[in-house]
Amino acid sequence: MILSKPDIQQRLNSDEGLKIDPFPKEASIGSVSVNLRLGREFTTFKAAASTKHIATIRVTPSVFQSEDLWDHQVDVDSFDLPSGGFVLAQTLETITMPNDLMGFVEGRSSWARVGLSVHLTAPKIDPGFIGTITLEIANIGPKSVRREAENDEPAQLILMKVSTPLGIGDTYGKAEGDIFQLQSDPIPHKGT
Repeated sequence: MILSKPDIQQRLNSDEGLKIDPFPKEASIGSVSVNLRLGREFTTFKAAASTKHIATIRVTPSVFQSEDLWDHQVDVDSFDLPSGGFVLAQTLETITMPNDLMGFVEGRSSWARVGLSVHLTAPKIDPGFIGTITLEIANIGPKSVRREAENDEPAQLILMKVSTPLGIGDTYGKAEGDIFQLQSDPIPHKGT
């Protein structure tokens, strides 16, 4: 069951475990989703000239620790994503999911219409997750697109009730491989 606006508002105003911090503006809560704002940190791959020694990338936990690979821009007001560009950003909001809800993060169509693909894959937010949500953003449009931190709402969180609430030991963040728990940066640093 997907939560509708009255259900979302009720859950956010109760002690039932769902938290979005900072609390969303009323206008950000839609009929079946909550719009999420863009945070102030952007992570891109370093320029090709400085990474010539890296032939391929293998996705292991150590890839996130590679100082040779990533360029971090912290506490910025805006970010211009060129045509063909890719950036990891994060939501301004920290999300706390209770054990009876899961979420799906999807891009918003207004941004897709100018060529931005927001949150390319892995939209599932598990019960028990706590942290900001990393947004993978690619610009497949013909022009550079400016993103404004704390103002733009490029993604939406859709909340669904799980059939049986999970026990505490089964929620996200309890397993050793749950490296995205408590993330506050676009790439994980915990456990790597």
